[in-house]
Amino acid sequence: MKCYRHHEREAVGVCAACGKAVCADTCAHDGEHGLHCSPLCADRLLARAPRPEAPPGLVWPILLIALGGLLLYYGYHYSEWTMSVPNVLGMLFAWYGVVLWLQRLAQRRLRRLSGASQTGTR
Repeated sequence: MKCYRHHEREAVGVCAACGKAVCADTCAHDGEHGLHCSPLCADRLLARAPRPEAPPGLVWPILLIALGGLLLYYGYHYSEWTMSVPNVLGMLFAWYGVVLWLQRLAQRRLRRLSGASQTGTR
């Protein structure tokens, strides 16, 4: 495959933004985003770069636990069979809500620890 700009040279890679073949003279390599052929493509790659994550919220875990609790309440009070569909769904929703909540707490702890270790090394 030949470079799109220098037709006589072999390409060393492909631009991560537009897909054009580029040689070593044409391409610029950004360690985080890959090869790019022009400043415009570099800007496109930066625009696609993942944003820092927002601090994890507890809305979904609390919502799932509450929905699970409501389903369990409904299932136990209005059903003759202990393992009815509302009971099973309630247990699953509540369990999944607790798992999400514990994951979010662990993520917060890791962020605090990584932030403390980064500030401690400076």
